[in-house]
Amino acid sequence: MNIRASWPSVMLLCWALYGCTTIDVKTDFDPSADFSRFRTFAFVGLTDLNQGGVLNNSLTRKRLETILSRELSQKGLRQVGLEDHPDLLVHYWVGIKEKQRVESTGPTVGAYGWRGGYGWGAGYSGVTTYEYKEGTLITDLVEPVKNELVWRATMVANLEDTARENIVLVERAIAKAYKDYPPKPAAK
Repeated sequence: MNIRASWPSVMLLCWALYGCTTIDVKTDFDPSADFSRFRTFAFVGLTDLNQGGVLNNSLTRKRLETILSRELSQKGLRQVGLEDHPDLLVHYWVGIKEKQRVESTGPTVGAYGWRGGYGWGAGYSGVTTYEYKEGTLITDLVEPVKNELVWRATMVANLEDTARENIVLVERAIAKAYKDYPPKPAAK
């Protein structure tokens, strides 16, 4: 088998496995917080940003909390109950917006011909409207004694067509958002 011929196939497969949805992630944190002292966390709540009922589905809540819990556990934190007085409280918001993207193509003009034949042609212009859903997930880590926000991650992406694809999208978003958690202490 020619390696050259298979290279585009490998690239296409990698692209398909990784997904083509861009995830916009922004994080912010309190630089004065001592993240080394945080060892435990507990979920305290959730908010449906646009009251669309997305969090009325207990499967959605469980999946989000499982993904968040797994990521925080990989960062050295342990999930406990509220009665165990956790070092961090986790609150998250979810929102879905219906959006539209309009693309227009302008008129085109072109020449063609070769070896004696020639001609001119005009193209047409058109407008295409795409409808899609944009999802937002915001996670807050709050220090409970002072009730102060120490970490916020905001993730925005265009949603996929199926629940399975969106679960993978959320996993990618949370991994990207928490890749630099805990933040490095400020140089003194």
